[in-house]
Amino acid sequence: MSADLYKLESRYGMSLPNLSSKNMGIMDIYYYLVNDISDPRVSDWPLMSNPLVVTLISIVYLSFVLYLGPLYMKNRKPYALVKIMICYNISVASANAIIFYGILTSGYTTHLSTGCEPFVISSDSMSLSMARWVWWVLMLKIVELADTVIFILRKKYNQISFLHVYHHTVTLFLAWISCKYAPGGMWTFIMLPNCAVHVVMYIYYFCACLGPKMQKIITPWKKHVTRLQLIQFVIMVVHTFQALLPSCEPTRKPLAYIYISQVAFMFYMFLDYYRKSYLRKKIE
Repeated sequence: MSADLYKLESRYGMSLPNLSSKNMGIMDIYYYLVNDISDPRVSDWPLMSNPLVVTLISIVYLSFVLYLGPLYMKNRKPYALVKIMICYNISVASANAIIFYGILTSGYTTHLSTGCEPFVISSDSMSLSMARWVWWVLMLKIVELADTVIFILRKKYNQISFLHVYHHTVTLFLAWISCKYAPGGMWTFIMLPNCAVHVVMYIYYFCACLGPKMQKIITPWKKHVTRLQLIQFVIMVVHTFQALLPSCEPTRKPLAYIYISQVAFMFYMFLDYYRKSYLRKKIE
């Protein structure tokens, strides 16, 4: 009997024949995925006991973006929101910088390398610090959904592409999965380039809020921001690919497949955007 099946048998008082993989019920599978293979340290943290709240947040987000928001703004003039955007972009850029520093100093400046670092559930202060910073990444991804809300209130519908909405929705769930199942070890490394790029990105957005003169100065740099995003995706995929090696993280291969598939898909969409926005215009 495997250790995981033994946990389920102990919990429900079932005998082994009734607990084979073929006979596991939906609730058995649910509790196995949500409780048995997750990190018990984070189970009592806000939003971490189950995926319900995060799913509801994504549903509300998509409902507003795809229907309610445009409906609300249909007969209204676009809001300026200049002061709000300035404060928002400064806050999000600062938050990304703080989280970058928090993750970096929760292991990468001491004992963690960029190689295969297995995730170990531990109660030591450094491990708990890393888990808390990963949780803050999740909170930040929720806050960053406001990007799209601001676009809608300003009637900048051309900026609400499939890429934009998909990116925000998927990164929200990836952040939750990271905090729920592996808030430590090698799985936290990809958050470093992500936070670093977001610092640059939101500083760019902040500068864009300062008026036409500043916009004229920074517009040539927009393509470089997209290049940074593409570079971070490559770093993420290459680093996570280590987890597919037989000797690295044998129990977390599914997590690696989820990470790599989603990041690779986003790389493809960002690359397509880059080609259409910059390379094609340059040729024309």
